[in-house]
Amino acid sequence: MENDERLTPLPLTPKSNLQTINQEYPTVYAPMYDDENFEERRSIRQYFNIIYKRLPIILALTIVVTAIAAFYMYRQPSVFQAQTEMLIEPRKPKPQANTPVNINFGNDVNYYNTQLQLLQNPDLMKQVVIKLGLHRQPNLFAGQNRGLTAPIRDLFAGSKTEEDKNASSSLPVLTETAANNENTGQITLTPDEKALTERYAGMFLTGLTVVQVERTNIVNLTVKSTNAELSAKVADTVGEVFIEQDVARETQGAKRAYEELSKSIEDLKTTIGGQEFDLINVLSSNNLPLGAEGGQFRSSILTTVYGQYQEARNERLKVEARYNTAVEANRRGEGASIPDLTDSEIYRDTIRLNTERKAKLQDQIREIDKQIQQAEVEKAELLVKYTPEYFKVKQIEEKTTSLRTNKEKTEKEVSEIINRDQKRIESDAVNGALVGLRSQLNSAQKREGQLYQSYTNEEAKANVEGQAETRLTTLKREIETNRKLLDNYSQQQKQRELEIDGTRPDNIKIASRAATPVEPIGPQRNRNIIVAFLISLAAGIGLAFLMDYLDDSVRTPDDVGRHLGLPTLALIPHYTDTDKRKTANALTATTARNGSGTGSMALVTLEDRRSPMAESYRHLRTSLLFSSAGKPPQTILITSSQPSEGKTTTAINTAITLAQSNVDVVIIDCDLRRPRLHNHFGMENTHGLTNYLSGERNTANLLKPYKGLPRLNVITSGPIPPNPAELLSSNEMKNLLQFLKGKYKHVIIDSPPAISFTDAAILSTQVDGVVLVAMAGKSSVHLMRRFKQRLSTIGARIYGVVLNGIKANAAEYDYYGYGYSYNYYSAAEDDDSTPLMEDVTSIHQTKG
Repeated sequence: MENDERLTPLPLTPKSNLQTINQEYPTVYAPMYDDENFEERRSIRQYFNIIYKRLPIILALTIVVTAIAAFYMYRQPSVFQAQTEMLIEPRKPKPQANTPVNINFGNDVNYYNTQLQLLQNPDLMKQVVIKLGLHRQPNLFAGQNRGLTAPIRDLFAGSKTEEDKNASSSLPVLTETAANNENTGQITLTPDEKALTERYAGMFLTGLTVVQVERTNIVNLTVKSTNAELSAKVADTVGEVFIEQDVARETQGAKRAYEELSKSIEDLKTTIGGQEFDLINVLSSNNLPLGAEGGQFRSSILTTVYGQYQEARNERLKVEARYNTAVEANRRGEGASIPDLTDSEIYRDTIRLNTERKAKLQDQIREIDKQIQQAEVEKAELLVKYTPEYFKVKQIEEKTTSLRTNKEKTEKEVSEIINRDQKRIESDAVNGALVGLRSQLNSAQKREGQLYQSYTNEEAKANVEGQAETRLTTLKREIETNRKLLDNYSQQQKQRELEIDGTRPDNIKIASRAATPVEPIGPQRNRNIIVAFLISLAAGIGLAFLMDYLDDSVRTPDDVGRHLGLPTLALIPHYTDTDKRKTANALTATTARNGSGTGSMALVTLEDRRSPMAESYRHLRTSLLFSSAGKPPQTILITSSQPSEGKTTTAINTAITLAQSNVDVVIIDCDLRRPRLHNHFGMENTHGLTNYLSGERNTANLLKPYKGLPRLNVITSGPIPPNPAELLSSNEMKNLLQFLKGKYKHVIIDSPPAISFTDAAILSTQVDGVVLVAMAGKSSVHLMRRFKQRLSTIGARIYGVVLNGIKANAAEYDYYGYGYSYNYYSAAEDDDSTPLMEDVTSIHQTKG
């Protein structure tokens, strides 16, 4: 196998000698990449890398959770504990006559368990709160257990008044007088007080512990509270209230009987009082006379009233007879002959008004006659001077005619009054007289009804008085009976009082009262903070592994091999802002020195050859040359599964590194949808690949040499066509590739993203192989796997994957050895005295 001298700088020989150098590659190449193990198992270093990669998230979560826990714990108030010792002895048997003595040795387990449960009853704790008067103190636990968001709520709640601050900061005043004056059975709580009672009872129950000392009758009541004085007071009051409730339970039967007797006595007293009141009301309301002559007096009154009623009834009958006679005569038309009608004032007034009206109408007739005579005289005087056609003569004739018409009308009215209205007037007068008689009849009927009602009332009153006397007798007997029953109940009540005093238990006592605690017992702040730290640290590590498990992106060469089964051709580093500034300065200086290039980051292997990125692309060049046995690939398609993964930059730098090895290289911009190759090389895009594929056969304008690298030619995309896929799959494209393969050693093709468009799949069948570019931490393994399956289906060959965007400080970057070269070049950045051999060769070639 002959030595490969392509990668070494050319000697300084004349141009004619350069053309005789053998530029053919050897027929066999050894693989450049290592034999990677793509097993699913991960090493300890890989697990460490997962944690190290997401160490900021783990630390942030741990610090935040620990800080919140510490803030919360130190906001919690201190807890104090007070203990009251109670003595609960067995109940003593009640002495009974003619029965043997029942000895109780205190082994009743159920009794003691019942007492322990009753000591923890919520109702018992409510009674304790009420007895201490805590239900009237709404700010008793102000500022405690407010939670982590309490300071934020306080910002928006407004400032408190001075009284509220004093009330919230002050402790409750607990005195024996206030506690003893509270009668828990008679207190009526408002809704707010009831809510406070339930809240405080629940808080105290949480801190209440009841424990019986083993093999003794002693029970310890332990109360935990944030108020030292209050914890001792509550512990003692629990025992006191429990003793009171135990006494109430033991004497409950006797008290119930006593209460029932008391209620019966009160009911009897109320009944007797009501009966006495009814007796007095019966005497006063009925006006009952005293003595035996009461019945004769009521009889005389009834006789007098009945006589008046009979007299009124006779008067009513007389008036009714006269009225009926007048009505009947009027019906026969003989009303004017009845004295009761003609002698009435209404009849006389009606006749008088009729006579006056006739006289008035006759006076009007006489006045009209005078006016007619006067008009005749005037007419005669005018006829002496004028003819009958004279207008004044005619006016007098018309006036005379009108007066005669009025006279006839008036005479007719007088005749109607005399002939017709006379009867109507007489009828109206009769009707008026009938109305008067009807009024007299109504008055007589009303008087008769009133006297009859008086008689009826007197009769009913006599009956009521008789019944009242019977009711009085019954009430006197009932009052006497109830008084005897009241005396009996009063005697039984005295007996029940003696029974209650005799059955009061005394087996439960307070052996030792609680002392006010001085030192708090909790909370365990440091322990809880440490636990929160450990839990948050474990959760952060678990979150890191979960994020790594859910991450579908390609991050390391192992991911490429494990998920895709492809080798990693090169790792391209990701520049930080500092690296970008240094590279940009170097690109600007090189561009100014050579007079070519655009200063683009895509030309880093040409304009900043000593950078780590340039070295990575030279490693990619070596991997491509040794990617196939027998002959290096000639036509190479560079694509990616998604946009913005660096495929154009990779294609440009691959073409540049191949051209720097002193072979002819052409790069084609086949991204006919968003071409960018001409921008990086600073060329015009008015003529390019689309012109050729559309029918133009002149390749002189198609191949554009690049000034900065004579062995590199560029074919830009040209105008964007409406049908990119049809042009790339045409025979003209295949012919163009055949032509370029015969003229150039390597043909590099840049295409659109593979998943979005079919252009890459079409071109993959026309090239020797495909290089897939992936962005570390961004490219989806799922999409890359789909693209690989698609290429495998159509028979295309994939050389490997270029993993782009590897951070220089990443663990996988150092793991695969690229970090050492990065540091090596960084250390030599300040030493620019020694030029690269390729630069010397280029200078001599230019001079030659």
